[in-house]
Amino acid sequence: MISSNYSHGGNIREVAKKYGFSPQQILDFSANVNPWASYFKVEDALRSNLREIFWYPEPYCEKLTKKISEYLKVDKENILVGNGATELIYLIARSFSPRRALIVIPTFSEYEKALRGVKTELKFLTLKEADNFSIDIQKIIKAAGGVEIIFICNPNNPTGSFLFKKEILKLKQIAKEKGIILIIDESYIDFKYPEESLVRQAVKDNHILILRSFTKFFAIAGLRLGYAVGREDLIDNLRSLKGPWMVNSLAQIAGIHLLKNSQFIEKVREAVNKESKFLFKKIFSIKGLNPYPPQANFIFIKIKKELSSSDLQDALAKRGILVRDCSNFRGLTDKFIRVAVRRRKDNLKLVENLKELIS
Repeated sequence: MISSNYSHGGNIREVAKKYGFSPQQILDFSANVNPWASYFKVEDALRSNLREIFWYPEPYCEKLTKKISEYLKVDKENILVGNGATELIYLIARSFSPRRALIVIPTFSEYEKALRGVKTELKFLTLKEADNFSIDIQKIIKAAGGVEIIFICNPNNPTGSFLFKKEILKLKQIAKEKGIILIIDESYIDFKYPEESLVRQAVKDNHILILRSFTKFFAIAGLRLGYAVGREDLIDNLRSLKGPWMVNSLAQIAGIHLLKNSQFIEKVREAVNKESKFLFKKIFSIKGLNPYPPQANFIFIKIKKELSSSDLQDALAKRGILVRDCSNFRGLTDKFIRVAVRRRKDNLKLVENLKELIS
């Protein structure tokens, strides 16, 4: 079993060492990082600015914040840049220190870890397999009694469940009446539903805070870059807890470069969605696997055969293919895996190996 050793996907170095590969030989389907990001030529921008590592970075990302402001068409006072969205999740927990919070699960584990760090009492609303892991607004409202914060990942990792804007706005109205703050993590929204983002609503409402990430769509996971969008007073509270220089120079340069080259975004989005449909159809044809329709750049899969997720992950890893065993997501059993969408050649290799192992 691999997944007991770490909580997230993408640990190709550990897997390579365990199974006798070099990291370059591993086909990593466990981390939901966009394989078409080469369109943006971010490596060129980094190479031409390498000397920036000899000086301190801008302490509070002023230039990058301005560029994000122009990209989103919201004021820069409504934006806080962080060392990945994960840093901001922990800042949110510290800033609000809620007595009780609700998390819709299965989902990204760092919400729970951050809240436990400030001694928050946690309530969990578990998405049901019988309901195709769909998110029901009425069930959230019913479960929200006595809570101060609700965390929702949208699209949700790992299930791919998605709430459209009109549904979240209904929930926001109830949250406002009950004095609850909604934390909506939109780290994957750029892949399919950018028009459903709630950043415009967040800047004028103190009951909703949005998290965004450069990691997934723009594929700079190693640089760690994300940002929060919300009303100025909420952002100021987060900023007061944030130390200087938390985002390094190269990450800031990469973020500015990526947003300057936004003309490639639609082309990349089309490539991802085309390949998502292709991979879903191929996996759907494998008897013994039940994939859920993708709403981002990954596919959530139920194993219907007498095979556990850790056994399947292990068998694939021996062949140099890494998938995400979802058994350590709260609310899931050992019958689910998640695979990222890669380019056609890699996807065909995954399908070929899945067919062999499942049959």
